[in-house]
Amino acid sequence: MVPPVLRIRLPSAAAAVLLLFAAGCGPMPAATAPGGEAGRYLVYFNEFSAYLSDDARNVVAEAARYSRENGARAIRIEGRASATGAPVANQRLAETRTEVVYDELQKDGINPAILQQQPIGQTGSPDVSVENRRVDIVLLK
Repeated sequence: MVPPVLRIRLPSAAAAVLLLFAAGCGPMPAATAPGGEAGRYLVYFNEFSAYLSDDARNVVAEAARYSRENGARAIRIEGRASATGAPVANQRLAETRTEVVYDELQKDGINPAILQQQPIGQTGSPDVSVENRRVDIVLLK
């Protein structure tokens, strides 16, 4: 006998947030990546934090693995912070997040010569959602 399937109905915004947290962080498939990109991996952080959770470390490791297997010529590390707090503090937080991911990529075997840090800093949005508290690992062809 096949067990019944549990179906949960959520409003679309709640479902999106749930999926975001369930997935942790993840890559954008190369087929949908903008020109010049071989993939984009998103690493999310808690508010006012640059700590890499186990899920975040797994995303960085996956980006490093994909980069090695597909010969990325460069990796751009884009750090962001939400608009909560002072812009100067948020810039520093974005820089720290970028540095933490840079260090983790090196630990995962990526040559630092191909890593490019780009701390973007505070986003223009007052939205404090996780989407604004992230580092994008962008693999370049």
